[in-house]
Amino acid sequence: MQAEDTRKIRRWNFICSYAGIMLSGAGIFLICFLIYLAVRIPRGTDALTAIADFPRLFLVYTLPVIIIQTVFLIISNIVLIYKDGFRPLRLLGTCAGIACIILNLVSRLSVFTTLFMCYIEIFAIGMSVMSIAAVLHRPTMNNDYLIILGCSIGKDGKLLPIIKSRVNRAIHFAWEQEIATGKPICYIPSGGRGSDEIMSEGDAMSLYLLSHSAENYEVMKEMESGNTYENFLFSKKIIDEHDPDANVVFVTTNYHVLRSGMLAKKAGLKAEGLSSRVRWFFWPNGYIREMAAIIVMHKKEQLIALIVCLVLTVLLHIAIV
Repeated sequence: MQAEDTRKIRRWNFICSYAGIMLSGAGIFLICFLIYLAVRIPRGTDALTAIADFPRLFLVYTLPVIIIQTVFLIISNIVLIYKDGFRPLRLLGTCAGIACIILNLVSRLSVFTTLFMCYIEIFAIGMSVMSIAAVLHRPTMNNDYLIILGCSIGKDGKLLPIIKSRVNRAIHFAWEQEIATGKPICYIPSGGRGSDEIMSEGDAMSLYLLSHSAENYEVMKEMESGNTYENFLFSKKIIDEHDPDANVVFVTTNYHVLRSGMLAKKAGLKAEGLSSRVRWFFWPNGYIREMAAIIVMHKKEQLIALIVCLVLTVLLHIAIV
């Protein structure tokens, strides 16, 4: 493997980690903190007082950004409902934005809640940075298998825009790799059959691939999975039967790439991610769901954060008294 390919894979592994999210968010938080100290201390403010005040002021200064984001979420939800009809979940972005504004204001009432809200905002900043990095990531051109993650298909078995975009991106990447390196790739369209679907998502994607110049031997469909983790777990079984040391890439929608990379690692699959596009008013809601899912995936880290915030609260109280 070339040195550049190795660097790409290392960078990808860092992007798709909770440590990567928190380090990038904490880095931005630290830069803000150092700028704040550079402004406050020369004005005669006591260093300890300045340090104790910063978490609350950080929430104050980030509130306008949260308000702007909430306005964008509301607009995107209105357009989504107008274009695709009303469903309660299509107000998720609006509800999340308003909840963040309320939490930002209420959390300033105590040192502990202020510190924990700072942690949540650090996570949100870090996830934004890593999500962008995941979308911009360009996989190595040395792959043997390309997993296409499934999602809902039409009642007639045809591909809906989101899943069609994933398959088209997969086809385009396969061409890119073969042109660049001469190495062909096998597709693994992955997805089971939902209760309201006439066939599995893997079947539907396979038919689309075969109708767009893919050969039968290039398509190895997976039709049992019911979620993203199972997509990777069951696809890995197919790959391991043929080549356990294969190089793998997966494709999914832009807002879903980061968490998918985490789930691939959880399933024991070494795979880089490739993003496909979606209409702009779809991804804000999707992004909020991904953020909540990543928080739930890392319950232990949330507990550690709570304990750290509690300890810092006690230390600050002791230092000030």
